[in-house]
Amino acid sequence: MKETEAKSYAIHDLKTGQVVALIGADGTIQDEGDPQAVAALKALMRRDLVVRESQSGNESEEEGEEYDPFPEENMCYFGVITLRPGDPAFLPAFLRRLPYISNYEAHPSQ
Repeated sequence: MKETEAKSYAIHDLKTGQVVALIGADGTIQDEGDPQAVAALKALMRRDLVVRESQSGNESEEEGEEYDPFPEENMCYFGVITLRPGDPAFLPAFLRRLPYISNYEAHPSQ
């Protein structure tokens, strides 16, 4: 990520637009939010994220690029990589793809 990286991310419910949780820049989910949203986010953060190689970095933020969710299975395909929760590229990819794997969306906040 860039040096002007956000200190935290406000997680919004896509249906209501309300902030339901906060995630720190280190990936820590604060417990003060909506209990259901916090539990769902914690469960999602423990899962591996399978993405196309071109979607693993910041270059994937190109306008109009679609996210292709892949099933959670043991698989091997050319052009895809698995990001695990401890991987430095995991959090940025997770935050960008959150609307595709849940009913939530991340917005940078200070």
